[in-house]
Amino acid sequence: MNRLYFSPASPFARKVRVAILEKGVEDLVAEVEVTTSPIDTNAELAAHNPLGKLPCLQRPDGRVVYDSRAILRFVDSLKANTSLYAKDDTEFDRLTIESLAEGVIEAALLCVYERRIRPEDQVSKAWIDGQADKINRSLDWFETHVLDALEPQFDAACIGLACALGYLDFRKPIGDWRPERPQLTAWYEKVSKRPSLAQTVPS
Repeated sequence: MNRLYFSPASPFARKVRVAILEKGVEDLVAEVEVTTSPIDTNAELAAHNPLGKLPCLQRPDGRVVYDSRAILRFVDSLKANTSLYAKDDTEFDRLTIESLAEGVIEAALLCVYERRIRPEDQVSKAWIDGQADKINRSLDWFETHVLDALEPQFDAACIGLACALGYLDFRKPIGDWRPERPQLTAWYEKVSKRPSLAQTVPS
């Protein structure tokens, strides 16, 4: 059986877990919860992924797949039902949405690690502010450019955005992201009711 190494707090792992539920392939993937950090890598995880990053998927034959975007492609291939990826002229538009959502998560994580790893008197406000600017610009872009395109499907692009917003709620690197973004707020409230997201709320 496929084995997914994950942490319930990881937004990248959450993307994969949501995709597994959306595709209905839970019976093909066993979850293995691990604890790791950038400065204290889990040894079992590092044996499969030299970067020591989550998520990591080990296939039945021992081969591994990472990072989250590669694993999503693999999960999508496990069952020939509705694909998580567009096959028409919107394909690269939706991949761009997915990439931007990934960037929001990365910027949020950089804020979290800056505060968590450095002593309080060494935390760089300029660094935090720079990452917050990236997040806010991206959310403003989502608010004004892509929300109409996200309906009615729930694909890899939507999964990425929903997990990015969920992580912002969980760690709050920029406080409340909702003011002045009513469309994004409404979209997120709607999709958050999906069982795949409700069952994978970060903790």
